Amino acid sequence: MSIMLGWMKRLPKTRITVRSYSLSNGFSTLSTVDNIAGPIEDVDLEEFRQRAFIPATPIVIRITDSTVPSSSKTSPSHKSLPAAEKWFRHEPWHRTTGYLSQFRDTILPYELIIDSKGKHLQEYINWAQADSNAGSQELAAFLAQLLSQSKYQTFHRFSAPLSLFLEACRATPSSIIPPRLYVAQAQIVDLPKQLRDDLPTPRIVKEAGKGDIYDANIWMGIPPTYTPLHRDPNPNLFVQLASSKRVRLFGPDIGSAIFRDVQQRIGQYGSASFRGDEMMAGPERDVLDEVVWGNDVNGEGLEAVVAPGDALFIPKGWWHSIKSVGSDVTASVNWWFR
Repeated sequence: MSIMLGWMKRLPKTRITVRSYSLSNGFSTLSTVDNIAGPIEDVDLEEFRQRAFIPATPIVIRITDSTVPSSSKTSPSHKSLPAAEKWFRHEPWHRTTGYLSQFRDTILPYELIIDSKGKHLQEYINWAQADSNAGSQELAAFLAQLLSQSKYQTFHRFSAPLSLFLEACRATPSSIIPPRLYVAQAQIVDLPKQLRDDLPTPRIVKEAGKGDIYDANIWMGIPPTYTPLHRDPNPNLFVQLASSKRVRLFGPDIGSAIFRDVQQRIGQYGSASFRGDEMMAGPERDVLDEVVWGNDVNGEGLEAVVAPGDALFIPKGWWHSIKSVGSDVTASVNWWFR
């Protein structure tokens, strides 16, 4: 239980009481983000500069070409970063986590969203406690401790080993909803060397501009995962490793207007460049989700679905919100650069 105790020691002591939220699928009338032929390592750098980097316009680098017959297409996992093949090559992935299990003690930052009364999480805890697997029982004990701290808090941040995520990815009965764990913004530099080597920096990041890299992170989640509307202080190259994500983007002026309107509606003045608790729980999250993903979304925005192996370039200052697609484990990696 030494790892288990380590998890508990890292739990934050202060909590904010919030209500639960449902995320709508939304109805989109937004224009689609323009595409450029990939995969990412084969993209024409000059074309990327002229169409996206210099004019600061979002673009999706597609790993497959729709004009190529499906029988001639290579599996996306073989064209993406090594991590896509090594970490997520098995189907279903959650039953075969052998490669990542050797790094199970690696400490990562987590986010967890719980339904308002903790009903689904309690059902999962009961199932895991009855499971014969020792890892499931340790996970159940950890989650029970978390739930007992505040029965009305729906959003938690903490640090814990990778083993927490791997155990949560185990197959469950259809009636059991797994915990919505999200490894959020785990810096690549903090990963073991073998995992860092699986995530080599793409040529675009190193050669399209000055070659300055500000940060690089991995994101792995049990769906549904969600990132509220925000903007980054640097250009962002976002590469999908497993499953797909839907992204909605708004230009700097439009996004700023949306964010100001939301802030006025809730009577708050938060930061749009920091992934704070106010974005993840509370009235700001609720209203942002309604405005960005509801039926009345601003028609001047853009939308993209980023599939495994695809990359999305998000220019500096462009506002964006991201949701997972489907029910499989999702994973992404991103670089902030210039």
